[in-house]
Amino acid sequence: MNTAANINEFSVTSVLTPDKIQSREKANNSNTDSDTLGNLATHRDFYVRRAVATHYNTPKTALSKLASDAEEQIRFYLAANPNTPPETLTQLASDESGDVRSQVAGNSNTPVDILEELAKDIYMETQRQLAENPNTRPTILEKIGDNMVELAESKALSSQEAAVLRGISMNSSTPSHTLEKICTIQNRENHYWLFELGIAKNCNTSDTLLEKLATHPDYDIRFAVANNSSTPDFVLNILATDKEYYIRQAAVDKR
Repeated sequence: MNTAANINEFSVTSVLTPDKIQSREKANNSNTDSDTLGNLATHRDFYVRRAVATHYNTPKTALSKLASDAEEQIRFYLAANPNTPPETLTQLASDESGDVRSQVAGNSNTPVDILEELAKDIYMETQRQLAENPNTRPTILEKIGDNMVELAESKALSSQEAAVLRGISMNSSTPSHTLEKICTIQNRENHYWLFELGIAKNCNTSDTLLEKLATHPDYDIRFAVANNSSTPDFVLNILATDKEYYIRQAAVDKR
């Protein structure tokens, strides 16, 4: 995860003193010990603190302190760090920056009750991160999915909105009936085959829906159904007669 900071970055407002150079090198070194990183967490140099916020060895006490950093980008990377403690993520969930909140929504360490609170966030990137987070409860995914399906029926989705629905379609915690609703969107402007591709790969997709997708005109969707670990034998039998060789072979190999 420690790829955000780059010791070669240069700011015209910052003089690279020997201390800064040495501190940046330490903060970016994957072997730097936790005590050193803890001390660097309060360094005056932005790039040093940013690297500390992303480092796997940074102690939790130091990560907690960085939650109050004045620099939004540092809080952003802190919110994305899977080692950031739940209580710190809880604090960041109410950050003034939507980008910071979105990273909290996608963090595997974020408490489930905080994910529920973030479901009320109107920032679309937060919604996307929730849609893709495997820890997001099915009830939340259902609510977000229903809202996005309703929106898709009323207008052409923006790329960000489509990404939310794409995340819902791929999340294995998404209820099967929500996946079915996505496949029934009538608005021709929103017939994104990527939605159905995600559903074809989803192990929570119902047998009935997999059967329907097994005859989809798109090759990638049928191939995904053939490789889905949840595809039942009767659907594999359909795919075993597919016009495309690799789909037939995948179906036969699965049976």
